[in-house]
Amino acid sequence: MARTKEFDREQALDAAMQLFWKHGYEATSIQDLVEATGVQRQSLYDTFGSKHEMFLQSLMRYQSLEGHQLSDLTKRHPKGGLPLIRAIFRSCASQTVCDARGCFAANSAAELASSDEAVAERVRIGRDGLEEVFKRCLVQARDARELKNSSSVSALAQFLVNAFFGLRLMAKTRPPKAMIDNVVSVTLAVLR
Repeated sequence: MARTKEFDREQALDAAMQLFWKHGYEATSIQDLVEATGVQRQSLYDTFGSKHEMFLQSLMRYQSLEGHQLSDLTKRHPKGGLPLIRAIFRSCASQTVCDARGCFAANSAAELASSDEAVAERVRIGRDGLEEVFKRCLVQARDARELKNSSSVSALAQFLVNAFFGLRLMAKTRPPKAMIDNVVSVTLAVLR
């Protein structure tokens, strides 16, 4: 009787995430996943069910990792408000300049969300979570009288989410740092 190869599910998922992030869903084959993960085809199916399910789990893994980064920024800026928003955009700018893959969630939305409701829902969950963080920060800034813009907190939070994802998508064009710095500067100036 053949032995099934044991593998670390999280490592396999991370390898799949990196592959999907680099090439997208359609351009990634099951054979590509087998080679990237080092896991046999049947074991991938047994563990993840399908390529689509593996993609969704990779997207959730990415969102979880991004959530940890956001949590770290929040710990460094426990009072929230405008300092946390600035820190989020500085981090976003750094990622945009350094990583030409862009944002895996934004890439997934661009490739699949119009035709794949499961992907659209995963991206909406991430987007809504980021919007809630921005709303909390904006309320804190308003209460501290740091927020000069008189627009509604909801509208400003939605604007910030749009700017954030726009920056991350822009990474795919390999923009110069000065351009990204300008975008971040103008985005943050809206709040003053």
